[in-house]
Amino acid sequence: MTPAVAFYQPALENQEFSPKFHQVLERILVSGRFVCGEELRAFESELTDYLGVPQVFCLKSGTDALYYGLKALGIGPGDEVLTSPFTFSATVEAIVRTGARPVFADIEPVTLCLDPERCAQQLTSRTRAIVLVHLFGNCGDLDRFVRLCRSNNLLLIEDAAQALGTEFQGRKLGSFGDAAIFSFYPTKNLGALGNGGALVINRPPEIPNSARLDELQAGFLRLKLPQLDDWNARRRELAERYRLALHPWVRFATSHPDSLPNCHQFAILTPYRDRLRQFLSENGIQTMIYYPEPLHPLPVASRVASEILCLPVRHSLTFEEQGLIINKILEFFRTVL
Repeated sequence: MTPAVAFYQPALENQEFSPKFHQVLERILVSGRFVCGEELRAFESELTDYLGVPQVFCLKSGTDALYYGLKALGIGPGDEVLTSPFTFSATVEAIVRTGARPVFADIEPVTLCLDPERCAQQLTSRTRAIVLVHLFGNCGDLDRFVRLCRSNNLLLIEDAAQALGTEFQGRKLGSFGDAAIFSFYPTKNLGALGNGGALVINRPPEIPNSARLDELQAGFLRLKLPQLDDWNARRRELAERYRLALHPWVRFATSHPDSLPNCHQFAILTPYRDRLRQFLSENGIQTMIYYPEPLHPLPVASRVASEILCLPVRHSLTFEEQGLIINKILEFFRTVL
């Protein structure tokens, strides 16, 4: 059964690019260069300009980007790396691949990003770095994390897999740490037609050609990058409409007040999450739970995992579709609950 309102619509959102995708494919076929060619170099240059950083290296996934970034910074066996328990498992996977030990600190209840005070309490003589996850395109107080890392001689790595285009105090995320990573998974705000990722780092990482982003995905992403800011603005507009309509029935995950989020996900929190999700599903509205369990049980992360529900906020969502979502949520709280 086709849902009345789909959570993701990558086929629809890529449709407008179809003729140009074919042109990119033909151009690459004629060139005969399928890896580490002109498309990759051009996309890395354009992404460097977009982020306002010295250099970018594009890889096959955000997970690989984080792994090779950590390795380039010298993270390895015997080191401890602080990170969030409320994130996709790939964050921790990359840390473990280096031989380092992930250590978890709890999250803030509003931004759902790492709590800097909890991080400070977890520091030991073996702590080498903090992997700061910009969850859902939100960010916490970056100034405090920069100060915390500088005062304790720690490396700061931004896991911005979900946060391409988000700004903090007028600067794009990815420009604050010793390294940063992004993901181009198809459901991201800037999604490839496959997988992909990017690494921002000042020192040259050792990345094998087999781990680099291929020419085809680089060419496709080049076509879409100029639209990203408009798509993010549309998501912010949708997010604001949700907030105005659904207050005070639910709580919201929100970014730091000095930030401009890309609204990769729009998360609400309610103790009636499971019943609400079932009601919306019965009415043809898809939702997602990111994430149903924390990677490590900590008080705030565990509570958030039991209450969180993500609503559709794709840039292709129409006001009519959003109106249906809002009306059904209000119906649930006013008449069903």
